[in-house]
Amino acid sequence: MEPVVPPQVTAELTQILSNLVLGDNEIRSSAEKAVNDRLDQTPDLYLLALAQFATSADTEVMRSFSLVLLRRLLFRSPANGRLALYDHLPAQALASLERFLLYSLLHEPSVPVRRKSVDTITDLANYSMSRGNPWHALQAQAFAMAQGENPNNREAAYRVFAGSPNLIMDLQADSVLAVLQKGLQDPQSVEVRHAALRASVAYLSASETAQQAQVLSLMYPMLNTLPYLPHSHLPTFLSTLTPLASSHPMLFATHIPALLKFLPNLILPSGDPGPTPTVARPNPSGGSSFIFPPPDEKGKGAASRGSPEDEEEEEVRKAALEFMISLSEARPSMVRRIEPWTAAIVRGCLEGMGEIPEEDTEIWLEADV
Repeated sequence: MEPVVPPQVTAELTQILSNLVLGDNEIRSSAEKAVNDRLDQTPDLYLLALAQFATSADTEVMRSFSLVLLRRLLFRSPANGRLALYDHLPAQALASLERFLLYSLLHEPSVPVRRKSVDTITDLANYSMSRGNPWHALQAQAFAMAQGENPNNREAAYRVFAGSPNLIMDLQADSVLAVLQKGLQDPQSVEVRHAALRASVAYLSASETAQQAQVLSLMYPMLNTLPYLPHSHLPTFLSTLTPLASSHPMLFATHIPALLKFLPNLILPSGDPGPTPTVARPNPSGGSSFIFPPPDEKGKGAASRGSPEDEEEEEVRKAALEFMISLSEARPSMVRRIEPWTAAIVRGCLEGMGEIPEEDTEIWLEADV
């Protein structure tokens, strides 16, 4: 991308950023003062220099640091005013800033750095829309990336939708559902499916009741991501769904029978469950490994006693139990009369409590805030 900042400014900024990441407090304090001085004098020039540096720096560390710093500075109110620096940017500077960030989103080769780019972009998009300035170019680029061939691009696009759901709230529901469902069923990448799940949760959470009724069909592909996951990914997916279960429990009402065929087996695995859609042996130890107390500082807690496979299963069981409890607390009347649901929760809690070793009880009670 063509530079828009004079070379001398770029060179000065490079030196300032290099000093900011040093361990020497005196040098770092001097660099922080230099940043504040430049922002007081020419904020648009140095914010643009940061954005340009985020696309051109030689190292991942510096590109990532530039994006984080840009995100913090853009919305910081100046000492002598109430408005953030963003509000002082002329239209041309803001347009250039957006172009740099869109370039970073599309072309950044490092996945961790691109995630920092997504964070900065979604903050900028949300702030811009709160000021009545839609970012149509981001909307169009994210949609194109979500349907492209590069899985890293697809993941980044769904992360954008998750962080800024207003980008898709006013679009035709059919178009949004098609894009989200495609991500939820991505055949190549679990990361893409999880990003699409996060975007779907954000979309449903931000939808009004009337709009939710039009997009209820999205729940099927969302929940259908679960049975085919390796157990190592199940806790993350369940934890992503849990806030939606707490805030909008009725979205799950028609899916209770299907959830009952899946979740209790995660919470109360039998000694020899046989093959399942997720793993050949869900409980490789052949017995229960549900452990509530956290390990103590010396690693003597109950969780440290199991094998890595046991600990993985433990995380699955806790995530499944938390999901079921959250849904039950949010809408007790929906599940109260469903005996298998209540029985699974009660047995899971009792079994977990029964597995607390006596010597770890004090640690567990202290950790239970």
